[in-house]
Amino acid sequence: MCSPASVISDPVQQISQSHHLQPHHQQGYTAVQTVQSTPHLDIMRVYRALYDYTAQDHDEVSFQDGDVIISLQPVDEGWMYGTVQRTGQAGMLPANYVECLS
Repeated sequence: MCSPASVISDPVQQISQSHHLQPHHQQGYTAVQTVQSTPHLDIMRVYRALYDYTAQDHDEVSFQDGDVIISLQPVDEGWMYGTVQRTGQAGMLPANYVECLS
């Protein structure tokens, strides 16, 4: 099992990492501006590509052996959705083409 690269367990911390927050004297915190939000992102894992992969469909992402891939969510058994750090491209990729970095 891949160990988490970062774990967000505090809901206020999770919200503050995805939004700029400004203290509000009556209701605690209010969101001022959305930066980038990924719903239900609790654990982000970092992987390294073991092989080259060429996308076979429009929703997949290509990568090269050794690329670092940030996984945002598992999609299906054998597939995950991630972002290739080198290119910034995001999409589905075969989970058996990557290894977890510890």
